[in-house]
Amino acid sequence: MDTTNSPQRAGRFESALQKIFARNAQVLDVEPVGARFRLITLGGAGLRNAGWTPGDKLQVMLGGWVQRTYTPIDWDADHGRTRILVYLHGDAPGARWAGALQRGDSCALFGPRKSIRLAPQASPVILFGDETSLGLAAALAQQATTYMLFEAADRAATQAVIARLQLHNAGVESTGSHALAAQMAALLRTHPDADIVLSGRAAAIQQMGRLVHQHGTAAKRRQTKAYWAPGKAGMD
Repeated sequence: MDTTNSPQRAGRFESALQKIFARNAQVLDVEPVGARFRLITLGGAGLRNAGWTPGDKLQVMLGGWVQRTYTPIDWDADHGRTRILVYLHGDAPGARWAGALQRGDSCALFGPRKSIRLAPQASPVILFGDETSLGLAAALAQQATTYMLFEAADRAATQAVIARLQLHNAGVESTGSHALAAQMAALLRTHPDADIVLSGRAAAIQQMGRLVHQHGTAAKRRQTKAYWAPGKAGMD
């Protein structure tokens, strides 16, 4: 019987790769921020001496070959600690993982690795995103003055996270609202030299990208990162 692709063989192969390349961490704290967000603190010797830059990404193994990508809010390389914010978005693997997570659980991580990185002297920055962009916003705000605009299915829940993370200069509108374009246009006029970061829902990024292009912002000052789109899983 050929067992090359058997679950048992695949599981051993996955385990071997994790031992070689992954960072092992333990869940130190799980803080619910409302019903749909979890602020998760991870720690362990495997997180020490990591080279992290605000905006880098971290991939969490959820079992099998399933992984999800998150943006560390901060990283204490001396003590081996980091925090991620997880949005419980539907019945997806990441939402199930974060919803069931408890203090003391272990997990395997890959990274941190480059994702969104600002130029050393970047400031100010205009960031557009949604619920999945809040961790990125908190990270980038440590490096540069950041003006934030979020679309959200639940404005009150998102504003609660903004308050918990102490994000300043942040506006929130309902997903698909015409006010989003008007607010973004106002930010572009007020901060004509700002670097632009567009993140979150793929379709919203396309719409905002056209607005930014019409404004005349140079392509080299724009970065985009689509975290999700309807019908697509595991976007990075």
